[in-house]
Amino acid sequence: MYYTSLLLAVAGSVIYHLSMKQTPQNLNPFFTLAISYGAALLLCLIGLALEPAGSTRLTDLNWSVGGLALGIVGIETGFLLAYRAGWNLGYASLGSNALATMVLLPLGYWLFREHLSMARLSGAALTLGGLWLMMKA
Repeated sequence: MYYTSLLLAVAGSVIYHLSMKQTPQNLNPFFTLAISYGAALLLCLIGLALEPAGSTRLTDLNWSVGGLALGIVGIETGFLLAYRAGWNLGYASLGSNALATMVLLPLGYWLFREHLSMARLSGAALTLGGLWLMMKA
């Protein structure tokens, strides 16, 4: 499940970016997102029926639900507007992920005591270098 879950995220990201890039320019971005969220809600309800394991009590929820909602709307709106502004698929995706990683690395260390090694920091530096090369070309 370790690699399968990552492959699912990659497949979802590819579908997401291709779909977002093809969203008609004349549509209100929040209308588009509201309709997409409605469809996603239906898919989640089907998934909930197919996977009964785990709690579904509202009292078990915490602040992370609101944070997740805020993050989702920020990501969706940001990419939709970036693609409308002319960003290419690869640059927008790599750029946002690389910059988010630069923010998340110290936060992961500070909040969750995740290990920072020279190899990980070097990988982050190489990612930024690759992003710089892609943007320069």
